[in-house]
Amino acid sequence: MPRPELLTIGLFARASGLTASALRFYADSGLLRPASVDQASGYRYYASDQVERAVVIRRLREIDVPLERVAEILRSDGRDAARVIDEHVAALAERAHRARETAAAV
Repeated sequence: MPRPELLTIGLFARASGLTASALRFYADSGLLRPASVDQASGYRYYASDQVERAVVIRRLREIDVPLERVAEILRSDGRDAARVIDEHVAALAERAHRARETAAAV
């Protein structure tokens, strides 16, 4: 039986803005493991203090940061995380610039 302060996957999904299937995927990939899994039912439960990590993952994925880079960011300190994010945003800006050039040439 889960501790009372734990959230069901559905409640945690609403709190984090992720879907239950995304949470299962992130758990399976090691990015966001549930605080508890009921061995009999397989139900996953999350602690409220995991919401912040889930939101960070969601925001990084919204800007198409690959899972490997998300894991790197989550493992790193603030300075290294900022560097990885800055590199990703610069690459996005370059792709957008090339797309505008291509569209203008069409």
